[in-house]
Amino acid sequence: MWAAYQCAQIKKEKLLAAVVTDRPASLSDDKKSDPVVEAWDAMNEAALATTQMSVKPVHLNTVTAVDMAKDALDALKVMFQARDNAQLLRLMDELSSLKKGGDENIIKFASRAKMLRDELAMLGNPVDDNTLVLRVLAGLPAEYGMLRTVMENKDTKLVMSDVTAKLLQVEQRSITIAASKPSGSVKSQAFAAAAHKKSFDKKSVVYFYCNKKKHMQRDCYKKKADEAKGKGKNGGGGREGGHGGGPHAGAALAYTASTVNTGSSKARKSSLC
Repeated sequence: MWAAYQCAQIKKEKLLAAVVTDRPASLSDDKKSDPVVEAWDAMNEAALATTQMSVKPVHLNTVTAVDMAKDALDALKVMFQARDNAQLLRLMDELSSLKKGGDENIIKFASRAKMLRDELAMLGNPVDDNTLVLRVLAGLPAEYGMLRTVMENKDTKLVMSDVTAKLLQVEQRSITIAASKPSGSVKSQAFAAAAHKKSFDKKSVVYFYCNKKKHMQRDCYKKKADEAKGKGKNGGGGREGGHGGGPHAGAALAYTASTVNTGSSKARKSSLC
């Protein structure tokens, strides 16, 4: 690309002869007096100056280190060819691994593929429409699988504009289906999953035996102490098993026993009378 632009600039200035021809030999011993040689030298200086003014400052050392316009162009050709090869390798790799992004629609995806093709063409490596379409189809996600299979098995050359139109239809259909699904069910599922993952906090539990928080039955020091004294082994504590092991529960049991005994003695007295 750069070579074509540079040659066009030199042609415009009518200096191409200094690039495509060698310096003529002088017909006399005094080279300065030969008008043909003088004309070529002037043309060469003008062509070299045109080349030097056309490059960026970073490349000036390359074109100022030589005296001939042809040598300057050859040096630029070597430098730019190496840069073009590196860029060509990058573009070819990017095209071969082309993938549609998750938030990228078909229009943007197809445009990105076309830009890669245009850049490759500028470097002298054009990509035909059929090859570009195949690369685009290979980079599509699963929801385009059916259309991709149909297109890949066609016995005719694929056209990028036609395939893009069909891909847009599939994309629009997917958007319509997604919009018709109720969003509430998704939110409720997410809420249920979050609730299921919530860990159990034992610090908020009040153990009924001692009426204190931050521990479970197995960690209750009061219950362990009562059991060690023989108060809670059989009856448990508080509401465990329906019988109390604490002092209040013992008083209730004693009152019940005395009431039963009193009733029994009164009944025996009545029977004796």
